[in-house]
Amino acid sequence: MVKLKILGSGREVGRTAILLESRSGEKLLLDYGVGFDENDRPVFPLHVAPKELKGIVLSHAHLDHCGAIPLLYTTYSLPLYTTSLTAELSNLLLNDMLKISGYYLPYEDVEIRKMMRNVQAIEYGESLELGSFRITFLNAGHIPGSIMTVIEVDDKRILYTGDFNTVSTELLRGADVYSVGKVDVVIMEATYALYNHPRREDVRRKFVRTVLEVLNEGGKVLVPAFSVGRAQEIMFVCAEEIPEYPIYVDGMARQAAEILAKYPRYLRDYRRYMDVLERVEQVNGWDMRKRILKKPCVIISPAGMLKGGAALFYLKKLYSDPRNAVIFVSYQSPTTPGFRILEEGTFELGAEKLRVEARVEWFDFSSHCGRRELINFVKRFSDAKIVLVHTEPEGGVKFAEYLREMNFDVEVPEIGHEEDL
Repeated sequence: MVKLKILGSGREVGRTAILLESRSGEKLLLDYGVGFDENDRPVFPLHVAPKELKGIVLSHAHLDHCGAIPLLYTTYSLPLYTTSLTAELSNLLLNDMLKISGYYLPYEDVEIRKMMRNVQAIEYGESLELGSFRITFLNAGHIPGSIMTVIEVDDKRILYTGDFNTVSTELLRGADVYSVGKVDVVIMEATYALYNHPRREDVRRKFVRTVLEVLNEGGKVLVPAFSVGRAQEIMFVCAEEIPEYPIYVDGMARQAAEILAKYPRYLRDYRRYMDVLERVEQVNGWDMRKRILKKPCVIISPAGMLKGGAALFYLKKLYSDPRNAVIFVSYQSPTTPGFRILEEGTFELGAEKLRVEARVEWFDFSSHCGRRELINFVKRFSDAKIVLVHTEPEGGVKFAEYLREMNFDVEVPEIGHEEDL
């Protein structure tokens, strides 16, 4: 039988790591991500010996899926299969994490470089043979370059979704679920198992209306956003809907935007994307940061949860004026400054606790499936065993109970769980 082991993301969101072992003992690793504790220190998945692996498949570039992979290259070399775009974005994010958290990381830039040298670039729709495994890669619709993976091994056909989204966005087409076919096992994320996202069109309309209200009253708008994916989608919305005010992009979102421009095949509408890039202005230093704050404008900048980055500089300049606004467009983890601002209206500046007088809003531009989409997705695989990962404990358990009432065979394994499929 094929063996499954959950090395990470069991009843938790983040540090994803899934291990498959064939009947002959060959092993395939699906993602190897990092989480962070309440003190912002990295937390890694369970150990796996790299010399035992046939290879690694990386679903996308977010650190909770790629952040631990350099650990596997400290003493060994093995192939890493992912899209060329994911490889380049991962390199960007890993080096940034090394700069910020290097003291706590058990690897250095030499391991990141070694990881990049071992990338075997793949494309959507491509299949390859790797020992006992036949692997097919499909668009996951999550962030540019993200993949779902179909693995055929020992008469089993297994789908690993990674993070995925079946709803098309400004930036991407929805996941290519129609190409999956019949499978025996679905290993799927269920981040929003209990939550339905509002209609994308409604979110966009309300976001634009709020931004214009602030700008028309003479205020400035800070949009903290994840560097990869979210920042570029907000660029789309602002560039197309708010032509009369300047739109600025700062921090690592600038570099990510330039990287995406090199890969037209991964974008929904490349020409439109390039028009957006021409419309927005890139912030190129501290002098410009200070200068742009003199007039009404929109500033899109990491970090999306205000844990660092240029967004913190802007927050310190804008928080005390009620004409301004801080508009969140990403999930806010409970231990982050962004969450505290949303819940309490305060943030810490050194030893001082300050009240945010600026307008504070949150809009759901999620790049994950919501509950409705997850249910519709599962219904396509009525005969398959469903394994829920990358999900909060309560959400995963309740969602599994709901699916069992519909006669699905469902598990919500914890980290360390092993079973024969």
